[in-house]
Amino acid sequence: MKKVLFSALLLVVFSAFASAQTAEELIAKHIKATGGENWSKVEAVKMEATIAADAAAGMSIGWTMTTIRDKAARMDVAVMGMVQTSVVNGDQGWSTNPFMGKTDAEPLTGDQVKAMRDQTDIDGTVIGYKEKGYTVEYVGKEDVDGTEAHKIKVNKGGKKVEYIFYDPQTSYEIKNVQVDEVDGQEVETSTVFSNFKPVNGIVMPHTMQQANPMMGNTTITLSNVTFNPVVDMKIFDMPKK
Repeated sequence: MKKVLFSALLLVVFSAFASAQTAEELIAKHIKATGGENWSKVEAVKMEATIAADAAAGMSIGWTMTTIRDKAARMDVAVMGMVQTSVVNGDQGWSTNPFMGKTDAEPLTGDQVKAMRDQTDIDGTVIGYKEKGYTVEYVGKEDVDGTEAHKIKVNKGGKKVEYIFYDPQTSYEIKNVQVDEVDGQEVETSTVFSNFKPVNGIVMPHTMQQANPMMGNTTITLSNVTFNPVVDMKIFDMPKK
């Protein structure tokens, strides 16, 4: 009986070790395949895109995201001459939503600030994940639009979990699922990535199909990505009424 228990224990320990090793190897391959080490040279990013949304069929939607590493992020969504803005700056944040009649800037809730602050992590989840306090585990394969993708679970602390799906041929991230709790409600956002192109030595997806319970289905198509642009920090300041 002791031998059986010992063998079972060894199997559990080995399986856990093999899983961790597999996750680490997949992450390393992904970083190498996408030139991810070059992110260390990037202190700011500006991305411009167009959005097609099921909830606004036929409308032309403009999207701009400006991010300063570990400091601030601003997202502007322009539709029919109106602009919705969401900003996080340090541990504070604010937003305007003219589509709901809210033209004056209002503070974000604590959970909203935490959720948007992830945008200031320019490197993304897996680069330096250990230093960020995350743990990773390999959880098998799953079909992503016909590709048997490797699936990794990233535990980010609290109730925050992220699932990353890697193409076994390219090691690119082709799908991401984030689960978080915002203002007492569990929110799951799923994004499928495609149309990969190199930008200054970093391979990035230029098409992102996102499913979000609050925004519905949207497709974001990047038109321009600028690394280390000159940014006036005043754009992150909350406007006075």
